[in-house]
Amino acid sequence: MPKTTQSVQYAAQVAATSNFASRLNDKRQIDGSISTALVKVVIDGSNVATDVITLLELPPGAIVLPERCKIIVTDDLTSGALTIHVGDVVDSDRYCISANCAAPGVIDFIAATATAFPAGFGTRHQTDAATATTLVTCTLATLTATIEAGEFYVSFAYKTL
Repeated sequence: MPKTTQSVQYAAQVAATSNFASRLNDKRQIDGSISTALVKVVIDGSNVATDVITLLELPPGAIVLPERCKIIVTDDLTSGALTIHVGDVVDSDRYCISANCAAPGVIDFIAATATAFPAGFGTRHQTDAATATTLVTCTLATLTATIEAGEFYVSFAYKTL
């Protein structure tokens, strides 16, 4: 006999009060407009593995949507491997884990690695000024050869109330 199940979001709605607007986090997950930001990062050739680059500051309470974010590499940045994490000071790969950015191309945050999805995909995170998670960073996680001067862009999609 078939059974009826619920999504996590619908179960939260049922458990909450009858006023939809008062349900914390649900409105950002289910409806509302998406804000975007395109961040340009210039690499000058002096960068090394484990460098952390602050990309932008999001408003407190913003929720990044990793499934709609990407890194756009416009230059051949190295002759070796270059992987990039995108996250914040609390979780350096909250939004993107080990994106292969050595050569030009477009890398979706959640398609960056075949081994794991970023934590921010399955568990939405509200940025918080008190813990500095409003500052989005990228970490040059792996760099196996000399980095070349060039640039890449990070395209963000996020929701705010």
